[in-house]
Order: sequence, then C-alpha cells, then structure tokens
Amino acid sequence: MTEAVQNVAQPQIEVENLNLWYGEKQALKNISMHIPKNSVTALIGPSGCGKSTFIRCINRMNDLIINCRVEGKVSIEGNDIYGKGVDVVDLRKHVGMVFQKPNPFPMSIYDNIAYGPRIHGVSKKDIDRVVEDALRSAAIWDETSDRLKSPALSLSGGSSKGFVLPGLLQ
Repeated sequence: MTEAVQNVAQPQIEVENLNLWYGEKQALKNISMHIPKNSVTALIGPSGCGKSTFIRCINRMNDLIINCRVEGKVSIEGNDIYGKGVDVVDLRKHVGMVFQKPNPFPMSIYDNIAYGPRIHGVSKKDIDRVVEDALRSAAIWDETSDRLKSPALSLSGGSSKGFVLPGLLQ
C-alpha cells in the first residue's frame, strides 16, 4: 500500500493546464492530470473527444501537424517536454505510440520502417535487414520490395497494417 501512495506523490507524467488548437479550433481544454509510475492508465471516451490528440501531446507528435498549437505543461519524470532544448527525437525514443489504425509517416515505405532503428544508431546494413524482415513478417515483402522508395501513404489499408510496429523492432 505504501508503494501506491508513493506513486501518486511522485507521478511519472504530470500534465498541467494543457490546451491544444488546430488552427482556430480548440481540441483540448485545460487538461490536468498526474499519471503514476508503474501503473496502467486508461483514457475512455467517444470517438473524436481528444484521446489520441492528448496522447500525441505526451511525445510531441502534434509538432508535426501544421497550425497545431499547444499550451500548458507536460512533464515526464520532472522534465518539461515542451521546454527549451528538448531533443524531440530522444523524447520519442522513450515515449512511443502504437496506433489503433495504420498511421504511416509521410515518407517512404522504407523510411517508415527504418525510422526507429535509425534513431537508435543501427547500421545501414542492419536497417536493410530489419526492413526486409518486417515486410516479410507482415506478408507484404513481395508486394513492396520493388517500391520501397514509394510513399507509405500510398499503401492500401490492408497493406499499411504492417507499419504500425516495425519501428519498434530495435
């Protein structure tokens, strides 16, 4: 019981007065919460209520969205992730996401899979192997091997399912 009380006193993630706008439309309003260390936290709500938008704030994926503005404070282990000098790539190495639906980045098929291993310093030769292994595991190597430089967004919904986890292989 003492551990549970300590976890509440020292949260892993702290969110204070978080607000987010897409252009003029405010999607998140004054969200504050503490997420304890070593716990499971569920966000439950109807489609379109801001659950994914909120989660994207925790690893700054909203930075990639044009006209998106975030105000408030998000701290992980006491470090303000929106503070000056934060290495966003390093943050994303430690705060990953798994999407409910396929959500490839706007880059090539190859680069979507290679992204995770690349930022972790995996060699080009090993990245090539990871890409091929991932596509074979997803049963789409034959379909994609001759167009690895094509945009991942051009894959059909059935094909793009293979791009949800491969960046997490390393």
